[in-house]
Amino acid sequence: MSVLSVLRQVLADKACFLCGEESALPICHRCASSFRACDPGWSDSHLAAGPASGFSAYWYEGTLRQAILQMKVQGEYQLAGQLSGMLTGLARALPLGDRPVFVPIPRFGARDERGPRHFPHVACRILSAGFDGDYGSGLLLKTRRTPLQTQLSDMKRLKNVDGVFELSSNAAGELRGRTVVIVDDVLTTGATVCTATNVILQARPHQCLYLTLARSRATIRSGF
Repeated sequence: MSVLSVLRQVLADKACFLCGEESALPICHRCASSFRACDPGWSDSHLAAGPASGFSAYWYEGTLRQAILQMKVQGEYQLAGQLSGMLTGLARALPLGDRPVFVPIPRFGARDERGPRHFPHVACRILSAGFDGDYGSGLLLKTRRTPLQTQLSDMKRLKNVDGVFELSSNAAGELRGRTVVIVDDVLTTGATVCTATNVILQARPHQCLYLTLARSRATIRSGF
């Protein structure tokens, strides 16, 4: 057991998951304040699979990258609520209109996830409350399991998610004419977001945007 794990136990879970210092929140103020906000956060750009508009809160680097990896890889799901709240706070000024629908990027085999174990779903619940919108869990479905994309090239990422999403039987009625906001944790090349957007557009929404906690600088370097 690591020293940090022992420290967490001693402090009865009142320690920062990133630095180990005593904290009432999973991420202490010092670590949270080190997250580097994307400037500009809003982007109208051509991503890996086509044009997309949306907002990313922070750069995927440093302590935020550490937090996301702990949440996704090590299963420190307590981080999801605090990170979702931070995303909601930064997104409040976005022009999302009346009663937007927040649709999480789904996991395979999960039609409706109410637990605290998947960041996009946690974030959508908090966002829908903060924006007086609707929680669109189960409207976008994942049809097969896909390998992790971290080690894939841009083209392989596109192939990895090709045809992987579909709409539920009631999605068209829920999304038609509405502002739909697709929510995910990290925007890298945009392959996942763009593929999901293309499927959502089949429901003829008023507009479809994306919202992510973090954005990789590789998105810019790749020219997307």
